[in-house]
Amino acid sequence: MVGGSGRNGTGFGGGFNGGRRFPDDDLGPTTRISVWILVSAAFIFLVMRLFCKIQRHGRFHWDDYFAIAAWFALLGSGITTNIAVDLGYGKHSWNVPRENFGNLLLIGQISVTFAICSQAWSKTSFAISMLLISDGIHGRTRIFVWFAIVSMNLLFGMAAMFFWVGCTPLEKAWQPFIRGTCWSPNVIITYGIFVSAYSGILDLVFAIIPWQIIMRMQMATKEKIGVALAMSMGVFAAAAAFIKCSSLPELGGRDFSYDGVSLVIWGNAEAAVTIMAASVPMLRMLAKSVGTPKGRRGHNSHRSGPSRRHVDTYGSTKRIYYYNKPRRDLVTMTGSTWATETRLSSGHSRSGSLGKAY
Repeated sequence: MVGGSGRNGTGFGGGFNGGRRFPDDDLGPTTRISVWILVSAAFIFLVMRLFCKIQRHGRFHWDDYFAIAAWFALLGSGITTNIAVDLGYGKHSWNVPRENFGNLLLIGQISVTFAICSQAWSKTSFAISMLLISDGIHGRTRIFVWFAIVSMNLLFGMAAMFFWVGCTPLEKAWQPFIRGTCWSPNVIITYGIFVSAYSGILDLVFAIIPWQIIMRMQMATKEKIGVALAMSMGVFAAAAAFIKCSSLPELGGRDFSYDGVSLVIWGNAEAAVTIMAASVPMLRMLAKSVGTPKGRRGHNSHRSGPSRRHVDTYGSTKRIYYYNKPRRDLVTMTGSTWATETRLSSGHSRSGSLGKAY
């Protein structure tokens, strides 16, 4: 997420030092290493998530596709950030060759677009995961999550668009020395702070919602807490979003090529951490499978009584009856959706939908 702006000036110090000595420290290597660590970590989590999905369900859901798209956008941000460092990003503006200004700003525009898309799509993936586990219950919660998905993508989309349409002619955004006019940097900075704060608040809400859903399910308390904690890792994405808020004012600085490094790192961190957080629930299931002798695809172990048996059911609907006096449990599995119904000896029944199996 590299950018700076040619709005109301060059966005750089002009490349001249007037004979005075200025610092010549370079944060380019730090930027490069930090971004590639984030891209690599997100890739590892994503691959393990997809492996687990294939092993357990044999197919992907929409949340997986958004996570994949988010990672490729993050990769695009990493590549363009790497190119920007080669052009002088991370150095003080007076050490950036004047002939690099135009290319550096254009690459910055592209990097910003990739980073914003990655942030939006990774959060969309996490939100869709919550829709899947809340399938059939909590109608108001589902409406809120859908509202969050739509509003979040609209706001992020406008944020990306502002970097491209804020100047007349458009190319003045990356060619600061041509004639033309641009919006005040404060417009983009203020809007960016608003979107980042909104994004961080949604991350916190997304960390709370799983507790509301899972605590009402018919599961062991220890299991409920484990699943809810696994789905609450979005708090770290919220932290990255709020830290990014504090770095956004650097967009309007004249030494953005140096001072804006923190914004680049935290912008990529927000997307990477969200991808990792959205993958944690599946990795938890993978870890449990590895630690269980029969933790392989197609084996769901039921150990509450001698009449329990292993279930190998994926794809089609299958009902399996367990007779444990004085009650009978009916387990219904449809694809990756599963639910339980407990029929008491009195003839009454109670049931709970546990949404998609994660």
